[in-house]
Amino acid sequence: MKIGLVGLPGSGKSSCFRMLTGKREQAGGRVSDVAVVPVPDPRTARLVEIFSPPKIVHAEITFLDLLSVRQGDSCEGEALELVKIAGDADAFVLVLQCFGVMDSCGNTLDPAADLETVLLEMALTDLQTVETRLGRLAKATVQKKEVHQQWEMDILQRCQEHLSQGGAIRDLGLAEDELKYLRGFSLLTLKPWMVALNVDEDDLEGERAAGARAICAERHLPWVVLCAPLEEEIAQLPPEEQASFAADYGLQDLGRDRLIRAAYSLLRVITFFTAGEKEVHAWTVSEGATAPDAAGRIHSDLEAGFIRAEIIPFAAMDEHCSEKLCRDHGLMRVEGRTYKMTDGDLVFIRFSR
Repeated sequence: MKIGLVGLPGSGKSSCFRMLTGKREQAGGRVSDVAVVPVPDPRTARLVEIFSPPKIVHAEITFLDLLSVRQGDSCEGEALELVKIAGDADAFVLVLQCFGVMDSCGNTLDPAADLETVLLEMALTDLQTVETRLGRLAKATVQKKEVHQQWEMDILQRCQEHLSQGGAIRDLGLAEDELKYLRGFSLLTLKPWMVALNVDEDDLEGERAAGARAICAERHLPWVVLCAPLEEEIAQLPPEEQASFAADYGLQDLGRDRLIRAAYSLLRVITFFTAGEKEVHAWTVSEGATAPDAAGRIHSDLEAGFIRAEIIPFAAMDEHCSEKLCRDHGLMRVEGRTYKMTDGDLVFIRFSR
């Protein structure tokens, strides 16, 4: 999974990136940065306790610290640079400044207005892309493509109308073939978005961001509240000290973990495991993935020769600490090709070579 961080200047976007990744040295100016992060999952640690393997492979998530968005970027074409850099991102997190009273220019802070500004800039950026394509189609003269061109134009004109009103393409209710066509343009508002409300230490519940939360609800945007400078400070502590330090501030869990969980939910991704004496490995698949799909994530040969999957729920392995005991207690299930994977499944794939 690849998640792009977006925000206005001064939003704390780069602090959020450092908090999530632990990366201290970053590219400056209008240059993006990238880091791959192991996904914290206590289930992985528990399976390591049980199997004691020499090799551990965590699920991973990639974060991009993208260009800061400035009002008017879409008109100047600079936001199109964001499209080039972030075109392969699976989703975006909009980091919103909800701390302090004024920004660095002396303007009174208004998180709700900032949120509307960024959403509008993204819509206008996509509008440029759509209108450019419409212009090219209008000039096309190849007769044998007329029917397909009309189909394209119908889709793009609907997008054009929606984007011109500040809407997001993901809210248009497009058919799967239409979505497949549009994915080739790397449209920003076609992808899932969520909001990170970056608050002060004395407002960890985000009460001052009530207006921004209302817009999130209206736009169906999930949101998390965090204090990036505080979370960044916690992230620099030894792992064994982080939980107690966070608890001193009334934080039940770290903002990094909450944001990653929210990203999984946003992208409808689940985790399954393979485990044994040689390796514990956490894998990610989309919700609704079948057992053969999961086998294919492990290796294409497993999917091609798939016979069955033997499934142990994580809770059962956590309790009995043994594949044999889970089997003896009737807690291992045998599933076929139509089985849909469940979050936390421990899977053993049987296949023909």
